[in-house]
Amino acid sequence: MAHRIRNRMDCKTLTVSIITATLAGCSTSWLPWSTSSGGTGGPYTPPGATGYTCEGGKRLLVRFESDAKSAWVIYPDRQLRLDRVAAGRGDEFSRAGTTLATREGETTLTEAGAVQFARCKPEQAK
Repeated sequence: MAHRIRNRMDCKTLTVSIITATLAGCSTSWLPWSTSSGGTGGPYTPPGATGYTCEGGKRLLVRFESDAKSAWVIYPDRQLRLDRVAAGRGDEFSRAGTTLATREGETTLTEAGAVQFARCKPEQAK
């Protein structure tokens, strides 16, 4: 009987160890707010994206299409494509109440009329 209990405990311990190792492996994926960069000293930026440093210590990630007709805002849980719209000055991309505007070297992201990211400037390449 004691042998059966021990085998069950070993099985549970092994299962917990495997799950823990699997979840730890997931932590190496990129996260925009992460300060881990795989050894380069800065936060990770996905290929083709531009990182912006914003007011309040926030970080914004945007990927512009090569045809300049759209921009993708990269959120931690999703990406949102914004289409270029006519702007009096600077560049502006918008869709469904979300607007990304770049004017005079600063970028702002607004959602439903509320500024989410303000005074964003492109991060310096390292």
